[in-house]
Amino acid sequence: MMSDLRDMFFEECDDLLEVLSTGLEELQNETSDAETINSMFRSVHSIKGGAGAFGLDRLIKFAHAFENVLDDLRSDKIEVDGTITALMFSGFDHLNDLVDAARDDNDLPDSDGAAVLAELKQTTQNANGLSGDEEEDANEVDSDDFVVQAMDFGLDLGGDDDASVDLPGLPSLGDDAPEGTTHFVVTFKAEPVLYTRGHDPALLFRALGEMGELTIESNRDAVAPLESLKDAPAAISWTLTLRPDDGIDESAIREIFEFVEGQCILQIAEVAVETPAEEVSATEAEAPAPVAEAAPAAAPAKAQAKTKAKPTPAKAPKAEKQEAKGGDGGKKSSEPRNSTIRVDLNRVDRLINLVGELVISEAMLRQSMNELPVSANSAVSEAIGQLKTLSGVLQESVMAIRAQPVRGLFQRMSRIVRESSRQAGKTSRLVMVGEATEVDKTVTERLVEPLTHMIRNSVDHGLETPEDRVAAGKPEMGTIKLEAAHRSGRVVISLSDDGAGVNRPKVRQKAEEKGLIRPEDDLTDSDIDNLLFRAGFSTADEISQLSGRGVGMDVVRSEIQALGGRINLQSEPNKGTTITISLPLTLAVMEGMLIEVAGESLVVPTVALRETLQPGQANIHDFCDGDRGLSVNDSMLPIVDLGEALGFRSPLPDFSNQSLLLIEGESGRRSALAVDGIVEQREVVIKGLEQNYQSIPGIAAATILGNGKIALIVDTDQMIPSPGNGNTGLLKGSEMAEVTSYV
Repeated sequence: MMSDLRDMFFEECDDLLEVLSTGLEELQNETSDAETINSMFRSVHSIKGGAGAFGLDRLIKFAHAFENVLDDLRSDKIEVDGTITALMFSGFDHLNDLVDAARDDNDLPDSDGAAVLAELKQTTQNANGLSGDEEEDANEVDSDDFVVQAMDFGLDLGGDDDASVDLPGLPSLGDDAPEGTTHFVVTFKAEPVLYTRGHDPALLFRALGEMGELTIESNRDAVAPLESLKDAPAAISWTLTLRPDDGIDESAIREIFEFVEGQCILQIAEVAVETPAEEVSATEAEAPAPVAEAAPAAAPAKAQAKTKAKPTPAKAPKAEKQEAKGGDGGKKSSEPRNSTIRVDLNRVDRLINLVGELVISEAMLRQSMNELPVSANSAVSEAIGQLKTLSGVLQESVMAIRAQPVRGLFQRMSRIVRESSRQAGKTSRLVMVGEATEVDKTVTERLVEPLTHMIRNSVDHGLETPEDRVAAGKPEMGTIKLEAAHRSGRVVISLSDDGAGVNRPKVRQKAEEKGLIRPEDDLTDSDIDNLLFRAGFSTADEISQLSGRGVGMDVVRSEIQALGGRINLQSEPNKGTTITISLPLTLAVMEGMLIEVAGESLVVPTVALRETLQPGQANIHDFCDGDRGLSVNDSMLPIVDLGEALGFRSPLPDFSNQSLLLIEGESGRRSALAVDGIVEQREVVIKGLEQNYQSIPGIAAATILGNGKIALIVDTDQMIPSPGNGNTGLLKGSEMAEVTSYV
């Protein structure tokens, strides 16, 4: 059980750290408000409280210092500026490290975070005018000196059965309430667990008192004699009568007590005052039955219930709930919260695989029915059509289960920007757009390394030094923008900076020195930019912590291609560089064009397809060495015989009987694929080959058709000839024969 609770705590930490990160971004962008600071404080406070349950002393100590600074921020003792924001981000980074270390049972070196902790404490001391010793005395609690103290509510336990409690700072609800006004009668009784977790009913009552005029009646009939209090349960209950301010409703009152739900018995009744001079008990007002072992308490005026009381059932306490503090019980939205459950990812994967098999089975059934002499309007055809629709909806719904916002991924990149900027001696900030864009979880996990490389390159090679930026008329702080959006059934992620752009003369010089190109080669700007993706290529003059080893952008392209995506780089001198990644929304299903080549069925992804030309429609030109080109819109595109490129057959003498597919690659270059015929466009389930066979040049994956046969999915990016040589670098002859025989 403790292991499960520990896992739950760290899962909650991930959510709380995400809330904290979002608040810090708003703080940096100057879009924060009081509730932003409150939510950040509650997140750190909840992490500290949960850490206390597992004895994570180092995490507790740091979170305590962090929340002290946040408390001073929300109390306006500290003014938000660049220094404080930078300190908050450093504190967030180390808090994240401490959570990860505790999760993995690792010990961080004592020096890690020591400077940040000292700075947090110093900030608190300066804000409160305390010396170091005074600050320690004010915040540290020595368990050996802890003594139970009785709380004095101003009650005389030996007096009357009912006593009116006046808490400091709470207005008193008099007997002159105007007729027809609405009051709320709240009956509250704490369970023992509420006290053992350090909550204080007085804080709850003070927060409630900020919503209007409040009177409090306590009932002590169930209080046991002093000599038998050792194991006695919590016995005091309270009846609170609130004359609310405008805009206060029952949901706002329940928000006050949400921090202790499951730790108390709570009943709320809305009543309308009729005769303010007479007194009537809460039970006469059809209020809810009094709590167990407690006598009914008197309300200050005669009332008649207008709505039924809604008792709050006992619920399991949530990790994000913590003690209410005065002023934190602000008015929140009364909209119902979305309920969520945590499911093991392997279960979701198995479900997705089963749905994929269902789609294949449906296609096979449809294929079989098409081969039978059954009328197109028969009941069987109609049922198959309905099955296809339902399987499609089921497939989309299951895929949506794995879809997650990229917010968590983007927030991780924010730290990479800060650390890279410190190492490079530059100042920069990350702007995030479209964080709510949902992507398959597997895709987001595999994007961490590529995005890390890209950001480090943007900081190290893209952004100028502060002095150079000022000299160029730019702000001293550079800006890196990370954006995500859905376009044409794919997710597009772009990373841009406002730096100096790609130094193309230097890139070309380095490429010539490494023998990647010849001095006489005529390269476009796009061709030069694509040299950055060559393995081992680097423009750095010396090796640093960020770059210079020639490992980076080639890894990025390999990872993106392995995900079935494309990557493109665009740069403008002195204005910056933008790298765009286009990825499938999911790695399980794709839209494809089914084609035939040399008797084999292949699938071309429609995302790369721009146009199709039937035999006789194409304007084909012959060149030397058997090369052929297609004239389209005053441009000449190379034609690739797909059957020859994949080793299915020898070169064709002409393409007069071939259909042509115009495809576009990651860099914007285009070419035409010559195929024997086009069958249809359909949705196919992707089956990877690498796990059981190997990576195959020119082939991205495979799928199972409705007739049960295997069809290879073409990697269109590798079907576009390289500039200058026309070579696709694919398998030939016997090598592809080995592949086809295997599948």
